[in-house]
Amino acid sequence: MSEADINRAKAEAAAAKERLLNSAQALQARLKPASLASDAWDKTREASESAASSAARAISNRPVAASAAAIGVAALVARKPIARLIARLRGRDQ
Repeated sequence: MSEADINRAKAEAAAAKERLLNSAQALQARLKPASLASDAWDKTREASESAASSAARAISNRPVAASAAAIGVAALVARKPIARLIARLRGRDQ
C-alpha cells in the first residue's frame, strides 16, 4: 500500500465516522421525549381534523341518517335513565 492509499483510507474512515456521529445525533434528537410527544400530538391532531371534516361532509350529505344515528347513540348512552323513567311511568299507570 502506498502512502496515498493510506491517506485516502484515513480520509474515508474520518468521513464515515462523521456521518455516523451526525446520524447518531439526529437519532438522539428524534428520540427525545419532548420530540416524540410533539410528533404524537401533531399526528393525533391531523387525524382528528381529518375525522371531523369527514364527519361534517357525511352529515351534510345525509342529514336524516346522521340524525337517526345521533339519536341511536344518545339512546344507547342514556338507556338506564330511560329504562328507569319508563318503569316509573308504568308504576304510576297501574
